[in-house]
Amino acid sequence: MIRVVTLDDYDPKALQTLCKLLYQAFGVGSEHSGQHPPPAGLVEPFDGHKLMEQAPAVRAFTDDKVLYLTNRKLAPRKLVSGEAPTYGLATYGGQRALVSTAHVKNLTDNVKTVARFAMQELGHTWGLHHCLDVRCAMYPQWVPVYLQGEPSFCVFCREQSENTIRMAKS
Repeated sequence: MIRVVTLDDYDPKALQTLCKLLYQAFGVGSEHSGQHPPPAGLVEPFDGHKLMEQAPAVRAFTDDKVLYLTNRKLAPRKLVSGEAPTYGLATYGGQRALVSTAHVKNLTDNVKTVARFAMQELGHTWGLHHCLDVRCAMYPQWVPVYLQGEPSFCVFCREQSENTIRMAKS
């Protein structure tokens, strides 16, 4: 089960569409599990790692994934080559993922774009790496063409995620 937790106000219909797209992508249930305020003491742009550490606990089973959704900016990642924008992050092989919608003007009009980002971060929680197929949601987010893609996986990443999810259920 994917539990979507909002840290800001969102249109319920847009959240329902997002959950439907995540269900189609992963083949596991997806539901909005409530809205919580962001942790106190954090200032925008949020440090994504601190936000995920301090985010409110959500009632979830061991194999559930929790996706936190915020409309606030996340601090850029520091790389050897400079800074890269951060649209989301995840605990690789873990339970939590985070996606910011600050880069989209309206979730209702851009739900497929947000779903693509969410798919990548949730994919990382299930152990998927970045992909070389530009059409795949696991393609690196920092490449400009990423925003133009559909919320879908390539055949390889779909098989990897299905195998990982299937193994978690057994």
